[in-house]
Amino acid sequence: MHRLLRTSAIRLSLRYALLYIVISGGGLAFLYWATSHYVNAQLQADLQHHLDAYSELYARGGADAITRRLQSRIYDANSRDHRYLLYVDKSGQRISGDLKGWPPGVAADGRVANIWVEDDLIPHAMEDHDGYWPSIATRFADGSQLLITQSVRGAENLREFILGILCATLAMIVGLTLILGWSMGRQMLARIDQVNSTAARILRGHLERRIPVTGSGDEFDELAQNLNAMLNHIDRLVNSMRQVTDDVAHDLRRPLARLRNRLDVTLLERRDSATYRQSLEETRADVEDVLKTFNALLEIAQAESGHFRGVMEYLDLSALATELAEMYADFLDQQGQSLSTRIEDGIRVYGNRQLLAQMVSNLIENAHKYAGDGVRVRLELRREGASVLLSVADNGPGIPEDRIEDVLQRFVRLDSARSTAGSGLGLSLVKAIAQLHGAELTLDGNAPGLIVSLRFPGPTGQIDETARESV
Repeated sequence: MHRLLRTSAIRLSLRYALLYIVISGGGLAFLYWATSHYVNAQLQADLQHHLDAYSELYARGGADAITRRLQSRIYDANSRDHRYLLYVDKSGQRISGDLKGWPPGVAADGRVANIWVEDDLIPHAMEDHDGYWPSIATRFADGSQLLITQSVRGAENLREFILGILCATLAMIVGLTLILGWSMGRQMLARIDQVNSTAARILRGHLERRIPVTGSGDEFDELAQNLNAMLNHIDRLVNSMRQVTDDVAHDLRRPLARLRNRLDVTLLERRDSATYRQSLEETRADVEDVLKTFNALLEIAQAESGHFRGVMEYLDLSALATELAEMYADFLDQQGQSLSTRIEDGIRVYGNRQLLAQMVSNLIENAHKYAGDGVRVRLELRREGASVLLSVADNGPGIPEDRIEDVLQRFVRLDSARSTAGSGLGLSLVKAIAQLHGAELTLDGNAPGLIVSLRFPGPTGQIDETARESV
């Protein structure tokens, strides 16, 4: 209860309730005033109308006509807003009518005025109805006077009824506002408790926990989806870091152990300068391999985490692919291999030139190293609808279909490639660079051989938001 009363929903509800009270109260008060004013106006108009009618009757038939009309009136004591009339002669003596006497202070000027009517002037059946009644009186040519007055008990009952309805409406508005605020507060507190509970479990080490999504599509679902996406990204980074740590410990242990053993053997006894030089050169080569591995792991980690800090820009991928093809064509030709190209001009993508160049180089070098002697490598770059397709194909032994996903992992090498120098990070780096650039990477058979395809967003496309924010 204490937490609920401190929620923003309850506080807002109380503020809105106060605002609704002020606004609704003002509106209902105006409505009551307007209704009361309308009733008074109707009473005055009705009195004026009847006075005009009696004045016209006097003009046609004189005092006798008025007397006959008043004597023929049927008085209904149960009628609402009943009118009472009194006709007196010029000396003030009662001639006819309902009232027992002329109220004091009434001027026969033909205008409506509120006058105090005592109980002793009202017929016996209407006792306790004294009060200020709207009245109108006039004086005729012979000096006689006519008074018409109206009981306000019906109007007062109507006002009381309207006032009760307005007060009940105001109370209902305030009550519903508070109930709605209370319900909203409970719902908001329940959703916030879910977020807090999930966050507490994650802090205790349950990194797989996620915030429940109700499917209502409200702002809490949107917040939960964004937080879950953030948690998934963090989970991927943690798993990636753990995987990198495991991979480094497993795959770099051997070259480092070999390096230490070589140094130990070299230092066991005194040797000539040539032996020392050879040992240092072999050590230097091993250190370079270790540094290459570390650099490759760092580049993969930066690309996968979306925290690459290089320059991203629109660049001419056609010119970059052509430049790399020319550079590798002579090298492959010297190795008894060949490289053919089919590159469309003017294709631009959004990315980093150095990473894209490294990606294409890795694909060509993989084909050169693992496809075997006499391999024919083909580099293609073309538009396909709104996207851009880059592919590197060879006619080598290819990759078994059940191992395609495996070769994209770090340090994974097929049995046929273990006799070839390498760290098993080439395709992992290609995958990470493709992910950073929003490209779709696929590996398919080439009957024979392997074809690696990367589908980039079109010239107006952009990398994903994670990569964009990290640039």
